[in-house]
Amino acid sequence: MTHQTRDEAERWLVVLAEDDDDHALLIERALERASDLPVEIHRARNGNEAVDLVVDVQPDLVLLDLRMPGRSGHEVLESLKGDDDLRRIPVAILTSSDRDEDVARSYGLGGNHFITKPEAPAELERKLRSLLDNLSELGGIRRGAAGMGASARSAVDASTVAMRKVVTWGAVLLIVLALLAFAWFSGAFS
Repeated sequence: MTHQTRDEAERWLVVLAEDDDDHALLIERALERASDLPVEIHRARNGNEAVDLVVDVQPDLVLLDLRMPGRSGHEVLESLKGDDDLRRIPVAILTSSDRDEDVARSYGLGGNHFITKPEAPAELERKLRSLLDNLSELGGIRRGAAGMGASARSAVDASTVAMRKVVTWGAVLLIVLALLAFAWFSGAFS
């Protein structure tokens, strides 16, 4: 889908990063039923394999589970969105987690969609159909911005978060020391 609109495309090219065989089979079947076009699925069973497949295949879409062996889904997402050649590939997190932290971190790292795996296959099919429809519409919009580079950057940076914690605890320590010094000089310990 990279150089043609969805109407001109012959198929969807998808990388599915899912370590559970049963889940992968359900997702593959639901994806094939959800699409009006044939779907070519390349499956990765761990995070490292997922990154390699995306580099090799350059898919139209990545469906990414968060909990996998090797690199986690968040680590894969960070790697993909940190690469100038791969960041334009839409990544949909498709996971059993519905934790607010996972949702926030996924979007913060540049994820395009977050789908909690539903129990019913029909519901999964409906969600995937909606996702493909959305991507088709966005593909037409993207066509007009062909030479433009990506401008979005992740708001979540591990070094910034760590530095913020160090500064906060440093400030707390300084306040405690200042209070102790004040108490000492005012004779509170005599």
